Formats: sequence, C-alpha cells, structure tokens
Amino acid sequence: MKKFSFSYKEKLHEQTDFNKVFKNGLKLENKIVKVLVYKKTQKTLRRLGLVTSKKVGSAVQRNTAKRRLREIFRTNKHLLEPGIDIIFISKPLTASSDYNSLKKAVLDLLQSAGLYKPEKP
Repeated sequence: MKKFSFSYKEKLHEQTDFNKVFKNGLKLENKIVKVLVYKKTQKTLRRLGLVTSKKVGSAVQRNTAKRRLREIFRTNKHLLEPGIDIIFISKPLTASSDYNSLKKAVLDLLQSAGLYKPEKP
C-alpha cells in the first residue's frame, strides 16, 4: 500500500534549499504553472516547495491554488523520480483552473522531462 501522507520532511523549508533549486534547477513552464526541479544525488526523498505571488489573486484564490498543487504532489509523489526537489510557481491562470486541468498540466510537464512515470492500468 502506498503512503499518501505529506510529512514535514517532504517540504522545502530552508531558504538555501529554495535558492539551490532556483539557481540550478530544471525549468519547465506552461501557461498555467511553472515548475523548477533539482535532482539531488543520494537522497530518495522527494520534497516540495510552493511559491504563489499576489498576482495570482486574493488570499482565498492563492490558498486554493496552493492546496491543489500540494494535493497533486501528495497523490502522485510515488510515481516521481526519487531524490528530487520540486518548486511549483503559480501563475494567474492557476487560480482559475479547475483541479483536473491543473493536474494534467503539471503531470504533463513532469512527464515531458522524464521525471514522472504514470502507472499502467
């Protein structure tokens, strides 16, 4: 059985970790969301960071966007390549997109970079 929790260790906390991803990370982007991915060498843990500016909308819209992105990561992290740090940067269209279109956009970006391997039905 897969573990779908989202623990403290799976979040990016330190500014140095964010800076490392911003400086050295692979940049993937579409009109809904921007994704930065940094591959670590030895760790097997996948970690997530979120960046959402006021351009996305009101506090309610920003929090909704962050919750959706967090949920996409949480339910699909076992299919991601191990040992990566991911930062999702929300764009204004992130708030107005429904969950399924946002999920498709994010997973298509990760799959195009070879970081996401979908399950075979």
